[in-house]
Amino acid sequence: MKETSIYKKKDSILPLVSVIVPIYNAEIYLERCINSIINQTYQNLEIILVDDGSTDNSSETCDKFQQRDSRIRVIHKENGGVVSARRAGIQSARGIYVAYLDSDDWIESDMYEELVCQIVQNNADIVTSGLYRDYPNSTIKEFDNLSEGVYDLKRIERDILPVLMYTGIFYKAGVNIHFCNKLFKREIALQNQQKIDNNVRIGDDAAFIYPCVMDAEKIVITHKCFYHYCIRQDSMMGTGYQKELLGYKCVYQIIRDKIEQYGKYSVMLMMQLDYLMLYQLLLKEPQTVIKNEKGMLFPFEDVKITDRIVLYGGGKFGSTLYRFLMESDLCEIVLWVDKSEDIQRGILDYSKLNDMPKNSYDKIIIAVLVGVATNEAYQNLIDMGIDMKKIAKVNLSYETIMGRKEWKLLFGE
Repeated sequence: MKETSIYKKKDSILPLVSVIVPIYNAEIYLERCINSIINQTYQNLEIILVDDGSTDNSSETCDKFQQRDSRIRVIHKENGGVVSARRAGIQSARGIYVAYLDSDDWIESDMYEELVCQIVQNNADIVTSGLYRDYPNSTIKEFDNLSEGVYDLKRIERDILPVLMYTGIFYKAGVNIHFCNKLFKREIALQNQQKIDNNVRIGDDAAFIYPCVMDAEKIVITHKCFYHYCIRQDSMMGTGYQKELLGYKCVYQIIRDKIEQYGKYSVMLMMQLDYLMLYQLLLKEPQTVIKNEKGMLFPFEDVKITDRIVLYGGGKFGSTLYRFLMESDLCEIVLWVDKSEDIQRGILDYSKLNDMPKNSYDKIIIAVLVGVATNEAYQNLIDMGIDMKKIAKVNLSYETIMGRKEWKLLFGE
């Protein structure tokens, strides 16, 4: 990929980029977010701030910035959720290209210059980049599980589609699911944004990103990181099981409809979609998957509902699973551990297992969904001298999960 700045091309006309920011009650983070857009080295931007019925001072902050910078337009609307906010933004966008930014995140100053340079020079439909996951005490880099480079239609079909949503390692997608570390041609973004129902609260990123990739004729992948995705404990919120389940069904149907256009690739892509939905449901709505089946805790390996459980994993899945098991009373949790101790949340360092008599628990459930991290956790326990027969993890064989009639009923097949 060429590194030449777009500004160095003589007589070049710099294309307008529409940056869409959906906003709801984000006053604590909003100024940092907007300033990071205003201060971009690439200046030919229209910045669309969509105030989705905020009840804090976000609305006033948007109006204040609009008065300061003529590139900013503010849309005030009744609260309808992030999908409706993004739709309102893109319907009013005038740019050749479209980018998204969440109101509690921020971007490096050269992000749009770099991405516009790549999309223009390669006449691409999408550019996808890396991002920083900013945790309270650490930052890690994340990028697509594909090589950097320019992918024409032949390479998209050969290299991207076979691993688009699932690489064979749970859960590791070829193209990451995030909206905001990418730049899109407006036409592709608009046609796929319009298909997502406003009631979708979780999974809208998948319902948008993967159909966009399937529509693209040329994609540029860079592993450079520009976007700061800020992880906060207070961001993990739910909105009610039945509403979320309807949303997941909508997401499944949107992606399935797009897959049906791909003929010889459809079987492969449908398997990937099933794994994608399994991951999303385990992470957000475990009650749809985790069941009492003949006295066993499905889909964990050889775990009885009468077993005393040590839960290993304090991340998002571990936290969700802990709450679910405590509320459902399916198993008795005797200890919750992780590599990082967090006594406020009730999580102890996994070294505490050394202090427990071996007969005080029956199984250690590894509450981790990403395959690489699961294997690391398993090895940690083996190194501690834990009997491997006492270690359990999610059984992720395709036939075990998707072959069940409950899965077909869930998505209306």
